Amino acid sequence: MLSQRFSYESFVQTSDRARLCQELEQVLTARVRSAPSPEEEGHRIAMELRELGHDLWSFDESTDLQVWCGNWANPTRPYELIVEVSYRDKEEPRTVSVSFRARTPHPAHH
Repeated sequence: MLSQRFSYESFVQTSDRARLCQELEQVLTARVRSAPSPEEEGHRIAMELRELGHDLWSFDESTDLQVWCGNWANPTRPYELIVEVSYRDKEEPRTVSVSFRARTPHPAHH
């Protein structure tokens, strides 16, 4: 289970988001690299981050990539965590990239 220091509130309140993103990337990359199934580990990670308050939905999924981010159609929070889990093939190391950003309001449709 992921540490509470990676919770949504921790990201909102920290003065160094870049460092917190980097720490989370390191923890998640180590997990994905050691997992027997990186696809399943990506889903487990997303569920754990949801339990820590992040609004995460599978945005893009293929045989070598998962992208998790906030619900763009119905945003519930002013910020979102974006997690990309990449596991292309045996030659490419498995990686996880993490970013945390303010949502941009979508213009109203007329």
